[in-house]
Amino acid sequence: MKRRLDDIDRAILGRLRANAREPLSALAAKVGRSRSAVQERLQRLERDGVIAGYTLRSGTPRQAAGLQAYLFIKMTGPLCARIAPQIERFPEVQRCVSLAGDIDMALLVDVEDIAALEELRERIARMADIVTVTTAPILSVHFDRR
Repeated sequence: MKRRLDDIDRAILGRLRANAREPLSALAAKVGRSRSAVQERLQRLERDGVIAGYTLRSGTPRQAAGLQAYLFIKMTGPLCARIAPQIERFPEVQRCVSLAGDIDMALLVDVEDIAALEELRERIARMADIVTVTTAPILSVHFDRR
């Protein structure tokens, strides 16, 4: 039976978002619980699917060498489930989400430079059922809790 997240669960998740490799003993100390209690919570969060895995997030040196941007896509209809597998083939696309409202889909992309961004945007714009692609290069990141 899945439990609702409490303040301790949210504190653990927040610490892991900041550093998924933080040692269990340090994590336990920072959330004010014993090591074994935190280990049990982590196992429950993994079992319940709240934690799907642990991953690497590139830091400033990689971001400084390239360009990140959002591409906002409008389609001819509710086609995100059909378009997403096609978008997934582009290795530059780091994240693809469906949206409610005037924009149907948003893509977070990581490219080498503005020319590569323009080329990717054009490839996506030429896809069937894509009406518009609006490009928004990221100027700076103030914080990232992923």
